[in-house]
Amino acid sequence: MVSPIIVTSHVARDFLQNAAYFSTVPKVVWEYVSNSLDNPREGMPVDVVVDIGRNRIRAEDNGCGMSRQELRRFFQMHGENIQRARGRRVRGRFGTGKCAAFGIANTLRVRSGKNGKLNVVELRRADIEGARSGEPFPVRDIVVDEPTGEATGTVIEIEAFNTRHLDVDGTIKYVERHLGRHHQQHTVAVNNHVCEFVEPLCVDVHEFDPSPQIAGVVGNVKLTVKVSPTPLEPESNGIDVLANGLWHETTLAGLEGREMSRYLFGEVDVPTLEEDRSPIPAFDNTRSNRLNPQNHLVAVLLGWIAENLESVRLELVHRERARRRSEEAQRLGQEAERLAQLLNDDFSAFQHQLQRARRSRGADLGPEMGSVAPSGLGEVIPGAGDETSPWKLAGQPHGEGERGSMPPGPGEEPREGPSLIPGESPGERHSQSERGPRRLVRGGFQIDYRRETEEAPRSRYERDNRVIVINLDHPQLVSAASGPDGMEGREFKQLSREIAFVEYAIVLPYELAQQYDYYDVEDALFEIRETINRVTRRAATVL
Repeated sequence: MVSPIIVTSHVARDFLQNAAYFSTVPKVVWEYVSNSLDNPREGMPVDVVVDIGRNRIRAEDNGCGMSRQELRRFFQMHGENIQRARGRRVRGRFGTGKCAAFGIANTLRVRSGKNGKLNVVELRRADIEGARSGEPFPVRDIVVDEPTGEATGTVIEIEAFNTRHLDVDGTIKYVERHLGRHHQQHTVAVNNHVCEFVEPLCVDVHEFDPSPQIAGVVGNVKLTVKVSPTPLEPESNGIDVLANGLWHETTLAGLEGREMSRYLFGEVDVPTLEEDRSPIPAFDNTRSNRLNPQNHLVAVLLGWIAENLESVRLELVHRERARRRSEEAQRLGQEAERLAQLLNDDFSAFQHQLQRARRSRGADLGPEMGSVAPSGLGEVIPGAGDETSPWKLAGQPHGEGERGSMPPGPGEEPREGPSLIPGESPGERHSQSERGPRRLVRGGFQIDYRRETEEAPRSRYERDNRVIVINLDHPQLVSAASGPDGMEGREFKQLSREIAFVEYAIVLPYELAQQYDYYDVEDALFEIRETINRVTRRAATVL
């Protein structure tokens, strides 16, 4: 009898290939957090506590726990999600999440208590890679059905990292984004921060119903498009596509980069995504937080979203252009130009001072830094010498240590010393060094007055185009403009100038750090204080 040809799988390769989808700490942490949220005890919310340490990630929950038999099922690749099979709305879909730890580490330990019994198991990368012929590989038993008084629940421990970027802040944002509106009854804390979904501020809402033809594909759903008073961060910018409350993607449906598109957000819940059984699935298993545009349902949905987003975007564009032409904007524009000119003059002067300070430091460091020979043509730089320099050193001096990547340790770049500020000090004349900024800066600072609601910050900085935005709706500015002279009054102008100067002082260290290899951000607080003092003195003579 001829034996049949059957489909087989190399278990170890399959396991590690799926682990590769979990390439970041945020993805890994969320995978185990979502497992906890999908498995509560009957009628009880789940509490998950995550600790991301230098040598270990630990996630502990008070969920339903796992028996030894359930642990066996947990480690089954591509197995059916039990909660989904029971009709519950859960995130688990592909049965691959148990391998997530091996996307960033080499050891996974699971400790779970249920019905008064404790089980602890461990899986190591070496065990997986040892299954060279493709056969199943065992999970190590540490504790088997041991009677326990511990509370019901599960602890996940991930150790032996193969990544150095643990990204705690990014993990918190990622968890909060995924928690969304669906898991508000549960509590998740990451490194003592309680994660909460916070929707951006909204100044306008548009709702759209699909045409009968579109509804025949996506269902009778409602698209809600909201308008933020300020540009949104990438993770909040776009329409949240949900299915029965579970988030699957945030999309601008092709409008990325268009004028005013960064102000748009909203949501649409499409239950038919869960019900779709097309040959080309609506979801993929790469944890990319993207739907599959090759799926017919997804393609129709994204086209409908794009059409309605574009209508709202165009309305915002017309509104913004009208604002710029308004009498108020014209009046404030003149003040904004004066402020911008002052800040750009300061920025230019400060760059030159910083370069001279670096050159001076380079002369002390010898040939490796590019020593500077004395010259009768150069400037007098603070240091050893009998001439008087129009500059003096500012900021904290550093030792001879070196700065490397995280975690701190030896590096290739010597740490830099203090900066230059106007003043007098002894020094000697140096020629110009060829050392300079890492890149040329194109375009200067701009000031823009906008109405962004009283809840929005008093000011903010748009890094992409170097715009300092002053919020006219902030209560402090509203009060200052309430006098008889309004925005032409002395109180309003002084306040708006102070706000611009403070915002500039805060962003200046960031801008310099982007340009110079040797700008030490440890001096940032000192620079903020000095910048405010320097710019306000300059303003007193020119404004």
